[in-house]
Amino acid sequence: MALTITEKLPERYEERMLSASIDCDGGKGSGDACHAVGEYFSVIRSDHVRARQVYAQNCDDRGHAASCFNLGRLLLGGKGGSEDDAAAATRFLSGCNLGHAAACHHYGIMALQRGESEKGMKFLARACEQKEPSSCYLVGSRLLRPKSDDDRPRDVLRAKKYLEIACDEGNGPACHNLAVMFKRGDEGVPKDDRLFEKYAARTRELVEAAGATQGIRIA
Repeated sequence: MALTITEKLPERYEERMLSASIDCDGGKGSGDACHAVGEYFSVIRSDHVRARQVYAQNCDDRGHAASCFNLGRLLLGGKGGSEDDAAAATRFLSGCNLGHAAACHHYGIMALQRGESEKGMKFLARACEQKEPSSCYLVGSRLLRPKSDDDRPRDVLRAKKYLEIACDEGNGPACHNLAVMFKRGDEGVPKDDRLFEKYAARTRELVEAAGATQGIRIA
């Protein structure tokens, strides 16, 4: 599928996209080149039908993790065709198995939404292993709940580990949860004023950097 330029773009960018489209045409070219073509159609041209085609070929034929993930998002959002949650989940799983952290995160979230708590936690944990902060936060937060959907007991020490990773990666709510944990103490985690101050300060730093000084309070 050769790329046709219909609007004037900066010459250097136009040349790069034409080169990438030639590489990708007919299933040839590198995975990264074909992924760039898919992004061009999706982001620059808003031609999600063609983007789906490029991403699908790149995911299936070249095992390109980011293309699997991007295709999953198009399927999930109904861009370039009908919404298809099952197909989206399949693409996210492919991307996850190819090492794409955000794909693992999305697959885990979809599993939780289907009521498959154990599977959801498993894939969120896989994403966290790749330092996906939102996944680490979700796993940690669920482990702090008095009772989970699958009757899993609270596990404060495991929750602390996941929240620490999330906080280190810049997740403000995770830092907030750690601050509360150390201010009050919890099962297996003694009260610690020094750590409370550390995580409270980090929470303030992150919410201020995000331009949101409200919504998270350290009680």
